[in-house]
Amino acid sequence: MDRSNSYVYGSVAPKLPERTGRPMEQHRPERKVSKQARPYPKSSSMPKAKMVFALLFVTAICFVILYRFSVITELNSTMGKLTAQYNQLRDENRKLKVDIETRIDLDYVRHIAETKLNMHKPDKYQLVLVSVPKSNYSVVLNHEYIDETTQKTSLVDKIMKTVRAVLP
Repeated sequence: MDRSNSYVYGSVAPKLPERTGRPMEQHRPERKVSKQARPYPKSSSMPKAKMVFALLFVTAICFVILYRFSVITELNSTMGKLTAQYNQLRDENRKLKVDIETRIDLDYVRHIAETKLNMHKPDKYQLVLVSVPKSNYSVVLNHEYIDETTQKTSLVDKIMKTVRAVLP
């Protein structure tokens, strides 16, 4: 079959040429090496130490991350409990305020003041009238003083002003 023509007629795959290699019998025979003469590579303890160190380092990092997440979870739990307690106390405070507002009865307060505290209304001769004038008045401000105090001046300007004030 011609290799330059890539079109295959029919549905059969083309037959490949047989191998031109060594037959199975001609493979290299395995060498028999005595146990004493077998060369072993020298094993270094350095790669094992690096591997152990890396493994311990990764384990330590994992434990640190787990510890951090456990602390965060514990803090969230504590915060949730405190928030629930705060909400309960806030609701209780609101109920107490409403209770106080509804219990205040002026007749009841007057009755308690008269009976338990021996208080009474003042007599006519005990009343002192105070007259308060209802006239409007205005305050005149010194705008120059306000401008001087609010104006941002530098140290040199302040020194110049003091020199001008000292020298006529």
